[in-house]
Order: sequence, then structure tokens, then C-alpha cells
Amino acid sequence: MADPDGTGGCGAGTGPGGGAPSPSAPVGDPPTVPTVTGTHEEEAEQDAESPASDPEPGASADADMELLRTLLSRTLGLGGDKPEPVLDELSLQGVSRFLKSDRCKNVVCMVGAGISTSAGIPDFRSPGTGLYSNLQSYNLPYPEAIFEIGFFKKHPEPFFALARELYPGQFKPTVCHYFMRLLQDKGLLLRCYTQNIDTLERVAGLDPELLVEAHGTFFTSHCLRPSCRQPYGLAWMRERIFSSLVPKCEKCQGLVKPDIVFFGENLPSRFFALLESDFEKVDLLLIMGTSLQVQPFASLISRVPTNTPRLLINKEKTGQSDPLMSLMGFGGMDFDSDKAYRDVAWLGDCDSGCLALAELLGWKEDLEELVRREHAAIDAKGEDKDGADPQKHREDKDEGDPRKSLGDKVKTQRDPEKSLGNTEKTQSDPKKSLGGKAKAQNDPEKPWEGSEDPPHSTGGATQN
Repeated sequence: MADPDGTGGCGAGTGPGGGAPSPSAPVGDPPTVPTVTGTHEEEAEQDAESPASDPEPGASADADMELLRTLLSRTLGLGGDKPEPVLDELSLQGVSRFLKSDRCKNVVCMVGAGISTSAGIPDFRSPGTGLYSNLQSYNLPYPEAIFEIGFFKKHPEPFFALARELYPGQFKPTVCHYFMRLLQDKGLLLRCYTQNIDTLERVAGLDPELLVEAHGTFFTSHCLRPSCRQPYGLAWMRERIFSSLVPKCEKCQGLVKPDIVFFGENLPSRFFALLESDFEKVDLLLIMGTSLQVQPFASLISRVPTNTPRLLINKEKTGQSDPLMSLMGFGGMDFDSDKAYRDVAWLGDCDSGCLALAELLGWKEDLEELVRREHAAIDAKGEDKDGADPQKHREDKDEGDPRKSLGDKVKTQRDPEKSLGNTEKTQSDPKKSLGGKAKAQNDPEKPWEGSEDPPHSTGGATQN
């Protein structure tokens, strides 16, 4: 599914742990943020070991003032020199020239549900088509409950019914996924941080070592009983989901859950283990298909060096500075102010944005050929399965199922290959993308796909 937080998140792609709204909040706002255990205890231990000494008179005030100057300088650009720009132009062309230069060797991608919507996976928050708008048949107390760990333990049936509709293996990676594959093949991809749980990054051929599935994955599952924690694979879980069975542990009969992050659960340790070193090395941050509303994923944009360019490809601007968050050290994106010097927004659907960038890089033919070749291989593999295809099994069982309406919406996907060569129809003029001033050309007959990223189930639901 896509990522829940992005405009393109657990729609079926983003994982729940990343961005569904909390029960008390209006639909569309992220839920309670998973926290990392251990950090505060370590800080507390360090504080206990290092008791503060009494400062000399006036020293405390001077230290506080210096701290304030530093904070304002770093987060608000006050009282200090603006970092030297590395882009010769705040536009897609400027980014492409930097990407082709010797100065750009490490690209980090941050992606949400918006990159999977063109595969047919709904995002979380788009009115009418988003996942949260189409869960009435599951009789939930509120839409986000389907991704909350407490609700799941008591009532797992709604989640597994939804998983049957949006299970990995039924969708093809998009142009955007294969653009990241090109970055990998050209030795430029340092890491891809995804909120999605649809596994489409893996299907597209990204090396698992270069992938951080921040909101977990359907690829593996575990028994929820702490005394057991028996692991299970994708095939085992698929068999039970498509047999309409609630998966139970063969060892202890406990409930088995895919390793996606639900609201109320911690993010994978791999996320925290890699982000510090990755975001110190990054030369270009590429953010695609996410609303940047779910923490801690959204805060990653502020971890890059101050001279690192940041390109947003999304249906709308997001991640922009909030004065309060800036004072807390979470500096946002700046596309439009007089102080903008490194952030570029390309407004439109993610596939078209990637095609536009690929064309400027001279990679468009390579990208189109990669998509055609990989999709043909997926089709051939699917034909070999014949009647054993879970998709066919699902369609046979959907007769008369009131939940079929959601599956029907998933099937009415546009073929990602059809977007090849049609970038002009959905992209903003690269020359007008300066500082994000480009206006998305929103064709009323072809509404934008979502770009939000909440929990990434198996496709893309809400974008971060």
C-alpha cells in the first residue's frame, strides 16, 4: 500500500506508523507520532553523570545570549551570513546542472504515497479517492483506527480485509520508482527513505541496502506475543490473507502482524541507525510525493547541511517553514522568500516531474526503456502464474462483497507507461519553477493524484 502520510501514502502504500491522524484530530492530520525509546534515558544518564557547576555571575546570561544568536542564525537566517548557494538557478534546470556536476555524488530520496498513486494505490487524504474516504464498509469508530495497534489487537479483521484489496504484488512500480532505480544504477543514490509499505521500491530493483522502509514493510511478519515473536515470510502471510483468515502463529496461536509500523509503534531501528551518517553526506535531497506532515520522518529535511539543495516534486508545496518549529530547530523549506537560496519546488504529479528532470539530464530515453522492459518482465511473470495469481483469487471472491468498491477504485488506475512522453500535459514549465513560483497546470478533467503519506500499507496512502 502507499504511505499514509503523503499525498500518496498508505493508500495503500505508506505505512501507518508514519502519518495517519490521531483519533481526536480531524481526518488528514497525522496520528500520534511513534517515539524512540532509549534516547531520553541515555540523555538522563549523561545528565546524571555530569552535574552542572554553579556559573560565575553574568556567565549564564552571556551563554544564553550566545545560544540565542546561534539558534536564530541557523534556523531563521538572522545575525549570520547566508550559506553560499550551490545552484546557479533555483529551478529544475539548475538542479539538473548540479546533479550532472562533479559536486553531486550522493543523492538521498525521501518519498511518500504520492509516488505510488499512478500505480493504482490510493493515497490517504485526497477527498473522495483517498483511503480514509472509502472505509465506511469496515464499521470503524474513525478511519485511522484501522492502522492503530490497540484497535488492531482487538479487531484485526478490518485491516486484513483491506490488506486483501491492496496487497503487494498486484501493482507495478511507477516512473518515479524507476527514476530512483536509475539514480542507483548511475551510482548516485546514497539512500531512499520511504514511508510506503507497498514494497514497490523493491520490485523496481532498489538494493535493500540502499532502502530504508521508515514505516515498515509487508515483506516480513511476526507473532505479536513478546514471548514468541515467531517470524513469517511474505508467501505465508499472503496465503492467509487471501484465504480470508486472520493470521495466527503456528507456534503459539498468537496474532501475526505484517512488519508495518502502526500508530503507537516505534519506527524500525534501521531508520535511526542510518539517518545521521546519511544526512551528513548528502549532496542533494530529493523529496517526492509526501505531505511532510508525519514525524519524525518529516523532520529529516532539516538534517541536511545548510548548503545542500532540496528539490520537492509534489502536487503542492509542503514542508515550508513554521516560525515556532524553526525556533525549535526544525527549519522548513523556503521556496519564495528573498532569502531562498537552495529549495526548488516542481509542482505536478511525481511521474511527470521525474520525466521532466530525466529529460534535462539526458536520461529520458533510458528511463522510458527501463519502465517498458521492467513492466514487460512483470507481465510475463504474472502470465506464468495464471490462475494462482492472488489478484484473480481476489476477484473471484469479490462477487457480492460490499467492500469491492474500494478494489474497483484501485483497478481504475492509469497505466504509468501512458505518462511517458506526456510530461507537457501535467508539468509546470521548468523555467517557471524558480522558487516554487511555478503554477501546477491542473487539468480539471485529470485531477492530480494524491501526494500525501500516512501509513504505507501496500501502496501509497498519505504522503509525508
